[in-house]
Amino acid sequence: MTATYGLAQQEQYLARGEALAWQAGMAMRHWFPVYAERDAQTGDISVCWRDLGQRRFTDAFFVNTLKCQQPDERRYCRTPTSALASIDDCLAPDAFIFHVSRCGSTLLSQLLASLPQCIVMSEPSIVDSLLRLHHDGADPAASLALLRQAILALGQRRSGDETHFVVKFDCWHIHSLDLLRQAFPGTPCLFVYREPLAVLASHQRQRGPQMVPGMLHPAQLPLPARRLAHGDLDGYAGLVLASLFDAARPHAAAGQLKLVNYSQLPDILFSDLLPRFGIAPTAAQWQAMRARGGVHAKYGTAYHGDAPVSAAHGLAAIAAQLQPAYQALEALRLHAGQGQ
Repeated sequence: MTATYGLAQQEQYLARGEALAWQAGMAMRHWFPVYAERDAQTGDISVCWRDLGQRRFTDAFFVNTLKCQQPDERRYCRTPTSALASIDDCLAPDAFIFHVSRCGSTLLSQLLASLPQCIVMSEPSIVDSLLRLHHDGADPAASLALLRQAILALGQRRSGDETHFVVKFDCWHIHSLDLLRQAFPGTPCLFVYREPLAVLASHQRQRGPQMVPGMLHPAQLPLPARRLAHGDLDGYAGLVLASLFDAARPHAAAGQLKLVNYSQLPDILFSDLLPRFGIAPTAAQWQAMRARGGVHAKYGTAYHGDAPVSAAHGLAAIAAQLQPAYQALEALRLHAGQGQ
């Protein structure tokens, strides 16, 4: 599996079901862009869409909602990129959530998604495919326009009650923050992070794709130059986490990221973020969100904290090397008066 093909191959499995032929003027309401790809012969970029009907995106991740559709409900079509601009009644994003993974960002997005007035897209695959095309030499102005149109298409209003739109990106997209801010310069950005040892231990138990060499386009995840023993996945995870901390720090120092530590969740959502974004839940919605905060964000089961990290796991030395980068973020957060 090559560096540019890892996640791209997985995206192909989302184009399963009844194939519909696209025609100019076709109404794309209730359809959502899933991924984009370039034809190797013509060089043209096409977009694959899925019809979600009335199904809301309330699962932990964008692709989970797609997978929850019954096989006989799944319809997809491929269109030229011009179809992205055909969807009207779209909300501009109220917030972007960046993160280091395994740090509470899914909990944050799940709490927001429980509100009927919020559209929440958690790690939508179309963003990653468009960023890969950008890094593979697409015209910068054109790729920026496609990125903006795709994100707006994700924010389409369907019930008429939606008033807010939030996007949570994949963790490696912090390296693309400049491009995403160009697409939406006025959108507030959060960065959720956690003590390194806890993040590394979570990935040792179940590794995310970014922690497996060859799954991501190398330009999307620039790593520190360091030699590792063959098969040292824990060491590789340390390099990835270092790159995420290092990428966030200058943006946070410039005031372009609001830092949120795992230890502040979920309380900071109620005390700070909801008022900041102008979201006013009803009393019943507040109660439901509080109850949801005690459930595992990814699995929906009761959450009692992570298992303790055994010294035998060999992660302590890696985490110690990452501690200065983590503490630098903590110093910036505390200096900005963002709480303990």
